[in-house]
Amino acid sequence: MTGTSSGRIADFRYRGDASIDQLSSLRRDLIDWSRRAGLAQEQVQAVALAGYEALANAVEHAFPDRPDGVIELHATMGVERLTVTVTDWGRWREPPADPGVRGRGLVLIRNLCTNAEIVATDAGTTVTMNWDLEV
Repeated sequence: MTGTSSGRIADFRYRGDASIDQLSSLRRDLIDWSRRAGLAQEQVQAVALAGYEALANAVEHAFPDRPDGVIELHATMGVERLTVTVTDWGRWREPPADPGVRGRGLVLIRNLCTNAEIVATDAGTTVTMNWDLEV
């Protein structure tokens, strides 16, 4: 956690192994952080689910043949906006045209937050999710 000078909650940061074993713990940490930030329960759940989906996508898809992948989670709360960013340094996989019973994570993310931006490059992918806050 990083302190802030404005008296608001400190940023939440994680950088480590892109491991499926980390996902549940990171989701719990994001829930705890969101509650300490004073979000309503509905927003806490939206932040946790969208963040989890972005992390799960990074873990599952960015490093299909590399066990040494790294992911980063950063959550920050400003006066009018909460932002959660998930970054990987793996490769992007285009979602299939027909996802079948899976493959709905990006749609879910976009429906849970005010806006989401996905930037995929040869160096990795960053998913930035924003929630407008009531002032």
